[in-house]
Amino acid sequence: MKLSIRQKLFLFSLVVLAGNGITGYAVYESNQKLHNSEELVRHTEQVIYQSGNVLSTAKDIETASRGFAITNDSTFLEPLFPAEKTVFANIRQLKQLTVDNPTQQVRIDSLEFYMHKLLDFSFKTIELRSKQGLVPAVAYTAGKQGKRYADHIRKITAAIQQTENTLLNLRKQTNGRSQRAFKLVSRVIFISMVAFTIIFLVLIDKYFLQIKEKAERTTELAIANEERTKMVSDLMLRNMDLEQFAYIISHNLRAPVANIIGASSVLDDPELGMDDKEALIKGINVSVMRLDEVVKDLNRILQVKGDINDTKEIVHFSTLVEEIKFSIQNLVDKYNIEIKYDFYEVNEFLTLRGYLYSIFYNIISNSIKYRRNEIKCIIEVKSRLAKNKVELVFTDNGIGIDLKKSGDLVFGLYRRFHNSAEGKGLGLFMVKTQVEALGGRISVQSIVNEGTAFKIEFKK
Repeated sequence: MKLSIRQKLFLFSLVVLAGNGITGYAVYESNQKLHNSEELVRHTEQVIYQSGNVLSTAKDIETASRGFAITNDSTFLEPLFPAEKTVFANIRQLKQLTVDNPTQQVRIDSLEFYMHKLLDFSFKTIELRSKQGLVPAVAYTAGKQGKRYADHIRKITAAIQQTENTLLNLRKQTNGRSQRAFKLVSRVIFISMVAFTIIFLVLIDKYFLQIKEKAERTTELAIANEERTKMVSDLMLRNMDLEQFAYIISHNLRAPVANIIGASSVLDDPELGMDDKEALIKGINVSVMRLDEVVKDLNRILQVKGDINDTKEIVHFSTLVEEIKFSIQNLVDKYNIEIKYDFYEVNEFLTLRGYLYSIFYNIISNSIKYRRNEIKCIIEVKSRLAKNKVELVFTDNGIGIDLKKSGDLVFGLYRRFHNSAEGKGLGLFMVKTQVEALGGRISVQSIVNEGTAFKIEFKK
């Protein structure tokens, strides 16, 4: 029996209702799994964060007692008493967060024990300095008992964080699988609904126009999704930049500032000899120079962020390499360096010339710096066109990098992997920053004692 249009529409409506019920339940289940996995990831990150707070507090306690013992300046004790109150609250919170992990519970008990020991040692040092003076306090701290307590705290915290980082990786993998499952279900639902819509439009000719409008909306959604993805990537990049700056401030600025404060306080001691004063002044000068270097590095990084709107121009790769060879001719002659290039496929690119010169110079000088002395250093630079991309590949036969050990740190700030040459670990960070500022991306492949290859990709 032939069905009428009305009957077909009725059957279609029933199918759609049933499909909506099934797909709605599938989406709900998938979303619940995704939510649960994200909660586990946040829980693990909170444990890592709290353990970091405990370690930071332990460092503050140790610094406060040592600074007071040396200077007898009570301002050093200001962070000590709040730290005494908060550190055990943080440890209790750690115990609550890891109540389902017996191994972590044992470590946290040990952490609490050594924290009590460190506090007792610190207060004993303060008491000796206050009542008996500098010499007994220094003699007491010379036994390095406080350092041993602090070392135990660092080791226990490292073990806690290592365990949690392992859990974090596993839970992130689970979270990734949940996200992929959710996307798959969403795609299936989308495809199913499109199929039902097509059937419905076949039955009713007058809705053909709606098919076209739907396609246009889908295109707009794809463009919006692409823009959102780019926005998320930009936010993640900015967040990484903020983390890098936080690292500089907390690690590279704090140490010289603390040294300057400590040394300056000791200079006020009337019993201090001239030799000791000269040594302290030299130490202050060294710390000031280090502080100045870090500030200069920050300025360089900020300048990269601010110069991206400069005028672009056509740059020839071969000209850049020749200019760099000329500027480092003394190194080329001294170490018998061979620099070869092949820009047959593409030799020009519209970009910021200063940035591209800096990228070429840093990678080439890096290859010279980490060459192998037993063989001739050969550096090759090639370009090629790949679809809508311009690729630049820099290869050398140097000492290489152990990527299994340090692959995720290659482009980090102040990261160095060899002690055979001077450097601050800023060059590759600046290369990556400038490449990304130009809208490109960089990757590295390397084998120890065979060489390294950097590949840079720019949209044409």
